[in-house]
Amino acid sequence: MTSSSLRLLPCLLGLTSASLSAQEFSFESLCEEARKIAAAPYVPPVDGLADYWKNLNYDGHRDIRFQMESGLWWNDGPFSIDFFHPGWTAKQTVTIHEVKGGLANPLAFDRSLFDYGKQVVPEGTPAPPGYAGWRARTKLNSPEYMDEFLVFLGASYFRAVQAKGHYGLSARGLSINSGLPGVPEEFPNFTRFYLEKPKAGDSKLVAHALLEGESVAGAYRFTITPGEVTTMDIEAELTLRRPVQQLGIAPFSSMFWYGEGTHPKPYDFRPEIHDSDGLLMETADGGWQFRPLEVTKNQIRHCVFSLENPRSWSLLQRDRSYSSYLDVEAAYHNRPSVKVEPVEGFANGKLHLIELPTEDETNDNIILAWEPQTPLEIGKPHRFHYRLHWLRDLPATGLFQVKATRSGNPVQLPKQVLMTIEFAKPLVAEPKVGDPKWDDITGWEPEVTMSRDDVELIHVGLSDLSMANVDDLPAGLGKSPDVHMPQVLRAFFVFEPADGVNEIDLTCELKDKDGKVVSEKWLYLWRRE
Repeated sequence: MTSSSLRLLPCLLGLTSASLSAQEFSFESLCEEARKIAAAPYVPPVDGLADYWKNLNYDGHRDIRFQMESGLWWNDGPFSIDFFHPGWTAKQTVTIHEVKGGLANPLAFDRSLFDYGKQVVPEGTPAPPGYAGWRARTKLNSPEYMDEFLVFLGASYFRAVQAKGHYGLSARGLSINSGLPGVPEEFPNFTRFYLEKPKAGDSKLVAHALLEGESVAGAYRFTITPGEVTTMDIEAELTLRRPVQQLGIAPFSSMFWYGEGTHPKPYDFRPEIHDSDGLLMETADGGWQFRPLEVTKNQIRHCVFSLENPRSWSLLQRDRSYSSYLDVEAAYHNRPSVKVEPVEGFANGKLHLIELPTEDETNDNIILAWEPQTPLEIGKPHRFHYRLHWLRDLPATGLFQVKATRSGNPVQLPKQVLMTIEFAKPLVAEPKVGDPKWDDITGWEPEVTMSRDDVELIHVGLSDLSMANVDDLPAGLGKSPDVHMPQVLRAFFVFEPADGVNEIDLTCELKDKDGKVVSEKWLYLWRRE
């Protein structure tokens, strides 16, 4: 059977959506169904995918492409939906419904929506029982083209981008026992999606999802507003059917192979490789704490931050300089950052940052998730509400922000450790507004703390690197009358860990001559290599 004949016979290859009955639908009815599922024994998803689709390799699966103009709502509204074809690593299928007028209509798999390229599908091969996932499009960057801005594909994973952005880190609906040594991780699945048909002129896309796993069932409502910042308002109700060791709310997966402070650096021509390079936390009192990402070979780094009523936390790609990566194809300098804004259910808890060792850039080895302080009661529904802001850079806070972290040994002193932290304000060059001035740092000092009382802090200092950074730019860009260049300060300190001291928690923040905090608080876990 040729690919062209596949496109001519959609009605022979599966039920049409018109032949499937519509049902009344609401978010509350989905929550009620999730509660019933959680109260019953877990039923694993049925494997109904034919061997031909399962055995597709990377090239074969990539050869199957959704025809963009066949998208749901393509000619009828501000959004269009593409569907993913199952195969290769995307073997699990989901059920997708279109919601109109309060009724949910299931959408049957339709081969005519795809171009199968060079694939010659054997005669009699059953159509997949559903799609592997979906993505959304809108006129994000220009009125002439429908750009993709959102993808749901695999388990409970999803990704989004802002205008003129690139995909990078992934979010998840839920994580269970992520990164715990010797404990199997559980991956609940979004098994059903309900997509509300938008009206003309709508700026928001609303989607619902049913989550099912061995230990949990739940319902999600996503209200997505694409733009310069793509915002996802997420409401979730979760019901546990059995205890779990670690429940992760609003979880993320990202990649950090190496950065400017990694020792030893992999044998690679690129200076740095990562999708994200730091965690920024906004505390209840308005303070800002920044933890640069790092990895240790053959070791898991698991840091836990106890937070009470946090205002936000963000997984950032803070280094925006192309010269830090030298990779045109991957464009790591353009990867998105994501800010989490808690709304309901986040009064007290622990933010888990898990950094796993990796041998290359193909593995997501960074996990970030919120765990409620009080474990969820088994069989009782719990509500969570939060917003994700997918963006390039967070707005300036008025503080000096952590720009880079480096370490090494002072000259001819191999037992000592020299830490340097660069703080900048603004973080990157920006157009001049008025006549901005660099701060007078007379009397400013770094305040350093260490978690070990038996480690000597030998020296602490602060240097102004602002002119050195300006002079390094080509054609005197930093001296342009139109560009305000960052003021860059380097805090540095030296300590000597005794033999047997292999791990120290460090902090550093800048204070002015009156003792006022003028920077983010830098947090770091030093480990002996």
